[in-house]
Amino acid sequence: MCGILTIAGKNIGKYDTQKVGVALQTLAHRGPDEQKEMRFENCILGQARLSIIDLGGGKQPMRNNTENIAITFNGEIYNYKELKEELEKKGHKFSTQSDTEVILKAYLEYGKECPKYLDGMFAFAIWDERQDKNGGKKEIFLARDRFGKKPLYYAFDAEGGIVIASEIKTIAAAGIRPVLDPEGIDAYLTFMYLPPWRTVYKNIFPIPPAHSAHFSVDATEKISPVRYWALEQKPIDPKEVSYDDAKSHVKELLVKAVEKRMLASDVEVGSFLSGGVDSTLVTAYAQKFVSHPIKTFSVGYDGAGEKNELPFAEVAAKKIGTDHHVLHASAENKDVLENAMAYFDEPHADSADLAQYILSEYTAKEVKVALAGDGGDELFLGYGWHTVFWNRPKLARLKNMLTFATPYSEHLRLVTQFSPTERRRLMKDNLSSKVDMEHFSRDFIGTGVEKINAFDITTYLPGQLLSKVDMMSMRHSLEVRCPLLDYQLAEYAYNLPRAYKMNTGTGKLILKDLLAEIMPREFVDRKKQGFGAPVRHWLSQPDMQKYVEKNLAPGAKIYSLLREEEVRKILAAAFTTKRPKESYQTWILLCLELWLKSHEGFYRVD
Repeated sequence: MCGILTIAGKNIGKYDTQKVGVALQTLAHRGPDEQKEMRFENCILGQARLSIIDLGGGKQPMRNNTENIAITFNGEIYNYKELKEELEKKGHKFSTQSDTEVILKAYLEYGKECPKYLDGMFAFAIWDERQDKNGGKKEIFLARDRFGKKPLYYAFDAEGGIVIASEIKTIAAAGIRPVLDPEGIDAYLTFMYLPPWRTVYKNIFPIPPAHSAHFSVDATEKISPVRYWALEQKPIDPKEVSYDDAKSHVKELLVKAVEKRMLASDVEVGSFLSGGVDSTLVTAYAQKFVSHPIKTFSVGYDGAGEKNELPFAEVAAKKIGTDHHVLHASAENKDVLENAMAYFDEPHADSADLAQYILSEYTAKEVKVALAGDGGDELFLGYGWHTVFWNRPKLARLKNMLTFATPYSEHLRLVTQFSPTERRRLMKDNLSSKVDMEHFSRDFIGTGVEKINAFDITTYLPGQLLSKVDMMSMRHSLEVRCPLLDYQLAEYAYNLPRAYKMNTGTGKLILKDLLAEIMPREFVDRKKQGFGAPVRHWLSQPDMQKYVEKNLAPGAKIYSLLREEEVRKILAAAFTTKRPKESYQTWILLCLELWLKSHEGFYRVD
């Protein structure tokens, strides 16, 4: 796991060693073990390395040993040993034991199709200047993993060159100052995160999940990312595959996914253990692949009543036999919230950011790699919003009928944090909302749970959850691996009959039945609590209210973008009525202010 930097163009002389060194230093949290650069006439590759595989031989940037190509790579390839054997049979010669070199050889063998052969989480840039009948290529090939676990951004400099990096702050350190985009703020207020197809800046762009792209030094066109993978709708017939057969195959795939992530490491692997279905199942399977008690880590919320899952995590740890570590988060951890917002490249308001920061900080003191249960709710329909359409009060169901609402349209309405009308009132320049709520999920068929599922996987998962996990863990030089997001497991689970995954009352039926083989049913079937902070409870406390009022007082940075009188109305409603909507809107505004304040001078506004 690492942080990467790539610069390419006809004139890269201005990017001297000092400037590249400053840019690489912004990635030091991602790669504390070593920072290096490699130079070509038209390209610079930079790397900040967190060594996990082939500690001595996998140094980067890495030049291929036979052809004139080189790579800088962030991530882990779990099938690298199997892929290496296949490539050796095709005549490729290897000089290291690293997964990095396997990507280089796969690129030589399969060209721009190579991401399809990689099983893992990755973001990489390959510089290719091989000679052919048309002369030298002088181009970069970029790719990002299927679910967007690892970030990858790019921007163009004044001369038409390109700067590519794992973090936006690295691009800025290389000399391209980000330009804040009001439409990006509009997107943030819509989702409480930036969707994976855009950033909060006008001149910084993401490579979306499951996309690749190329940039040629001699060409005039801009980058056009191309999707190389998507979950295909190929429904499994329940007449051909029984529930028990499906459960058995899910177990087989999940055990294999855990095994891959445990074994693809030359350092110790731990596990996050919240006490929920997903993390408990992952941890239980992981324990089977080590002879010592695996180190597990949990965080709970002090004084939050039912939001505290620590007792359940302790029960799971005792049953599985792990070496368990417990931490606590509370509204008193305001400095942690501020540190988290300062590290995020873009505004982000997942209420679990604070807990993820604390958990990652402590875990990194014990291990370099940790497993997590992310992905279970998305793939096996475990959220309350998957069943809410059928469990609304009678009046709400009648309204849905009269307005011809569908489960999907209702879901989009419910996950919109500020409606278009609210955003027009709130934002100073009266933007008519240009947020594309569907984007990648528009190509999926239907208007029901399957379409909600597509939105979860293509928008919510990478934009909200995986960005949180990546940024908060890498802030502390910790690599997090998610077995439930194994793409082979995902392809199978996605096409299972809905009845195998959920009914109108609950979800994750198969995962719960698998966990019931290990834990008692009362542990398995209890009410889902989630990882999010008790925001309403926190905002009911006078100390937290004072903190919000102080940060959103007249003169706050947020009022350069938003109307103060509208913000005051939201705060008043949150503090007096304590309704969920205004409470979470207040949290979103607070996180935006903390982010703006910590990034003052970082961006400009045209």
